[in-house]
Amino acid sequence: MARIHLLSIDRALAQRISEAMGSHVAVDMAQSLVEASFEGPGIVVIDHASVPAERSVASVIAEVAQAAPGRAVVLATEDMYAVQVLQAIRSGATDVLPRGAVAAEVSEILSRVLNTSLAAHGRLGRLTLVLGTDRDASAILATDLAMAHCLDANGTLLIDCTLPSSTAEAYLDVKVDYGIASAVTDMDRMDASLLGDALVRHERSGLSLLTLDGGTGTEPVGIGPADIVGLVQLLRASCAHVVLCGGSLRNGGLLRELASQAQTVEVVCSQSIRELDATRRLLDRVALDTASAQRLRLLVWEHDPRILLDGRRMADALDIDSVMGIPVDRVRLRNALNAGRPIMCERDGGPYAQAIRRACGIAAPGRSGTFGIERMRRAILRSVERTA
Repeated sequence: MARIHLLSIDRALAQRISEAMGSHVAVDMAQSLVEASFEGPGIVVIDHASVPAERSVASVIAEVAQAAPGRAVVLATEDMYAVQVLQAIRSGATDVLPRGAVAAEVSEILSRVLNTSLAAHGRLGRLTLVLGTDRDASAILATDLAMAHCLDANGTLLIDCTLPSSTAEAYLDVKVDYGIASAVTDMDRMDASLLGDALVRHERSGLSLLTLDGGTGTEPVGIGPADIVGLVQLLRASCAHVVLCGGSLRNGGLLRELASQAQTVEVVCSQSIRELDATRRLLDRVALDTASAQRLRLLVWEHDPRILLDGRRMADALDIDSVMGIPVDRVRLRNALNAGRPIMCERDGGPYAQAIRRACGIAAPGRSGTFGIERMRRAILRSVERTA
């Protein structure tokens, strides 16, 4: 949990900040730096009224910045004149908070500083980037990868950037009305509570979904590559794992920046010379650096060993070291998409689900001893019934 470390002797101020920020942010009050324990992600708020008269605000801010390196510092003061504010900023404060501010203003300022600090210095969740020229295949695979991670451990968010509408939305059979444009607008006040209310969640798996169009069926306007990069970084501060399907994104600089942040970049391509060529052009447009290129993995969609264009040849053509086949039953997958019932939610997902789990590094669910005993008991009962 993120924390706000308040250096003050005013318990009423601590209570007002705590009420303004809600239960998702803890407020720890300390009367001096000696008592303060800067553990975990968070920011430091200095109460100007608690600074001794013989000490200057600038020296206190500098001392706090040295004692809590990497943490944003906010000064809570009643002196909101331009000269005092400018002096505090020059001394190292990230922002200034009116000491008598109402709850909404306190929440707005501290949430913005906290989110920026978490995105820059906090422990970020894992990011998996899925790229491919077949938008439906990429979105379905990204959805099942995200669902496998979510079923194995909670806290997974899927971002589907497919246009004109989200394939993941149809595959999960959910209705999305909160998109990337809305999330960018809410970045200054975004926290776990807002995400919990705004993001649609797949009931059976618990997977959260954010789409590019937000249910409008149109490309969002007014946002740029930097907005999307900043949003993804902020979301990683609130989620254990973010899976982003590149979908319709074709901005080379944006994809290159996302790939540089990702721990894994999955490249989806079927055993087709035409799609292989299109994928090659996509990777050329992105122009990944050496470090990002080493995190690439080719996932051969609809893998069939009878096709002469095998995965190893495809990986060599794309200059990718790691390759893995994903066998697909077209009829079963099409039925799953049309019905809105992802294969990963089925009890027996077959070779496809097994391949997805292997791609995620998740062990296949084992059968318990109880299940084996129950099956044996039913077999014995059936045998007794036949001989009775």
